[in-house]
Amino acid sequence: MLGDITRTDALTASPDTTVADAAAAMRTRDADIVAVVDEQRPLGLVSPATIGRAVVADEDVRAVPVGTLLDDDPVTIRETADREALLRLFSRRDVRAAVLVDERDAYVGVVTFEDLLATYAREFDALLELTG
Repeated sequence: MLGDITRTDALTASPDTTVADAAAAMRTRDADIVAVVDEQRPLGLVSPATIGRAVVADEDVRAVPVGTLLDDDPVTIRETADREALLRLFSRRDVRAAVLVDERDAYVGVVTFEDLLATYAREFDALLELTG
């Protein structure tokens, strides 16, 4: 299960939140991702790259809602999935983050490739300590 590597305190925003407000929140909280959620239904993730694409497209990020920047198919995975399923999802969808959902497809949190990698690194370090 992915609960041990899930960011349940990740920034969230409604689809109507402006890109500028989401970016400001990311700066304030030193966050690298915002989950866009509409009444517990995950719509997708906004990252600095997402915001950068909006700026490059010459959009006025002060007025653009984050919901307009999202794909129609958010990257989600069930909280009951295992790490191998998460790795396959990251590879298949060519992404580095996913929204964790419960059995009702409601938002639970966010899990990133970096979180997964850090978990594997801690486990590897623990194994090395056993051999030393």
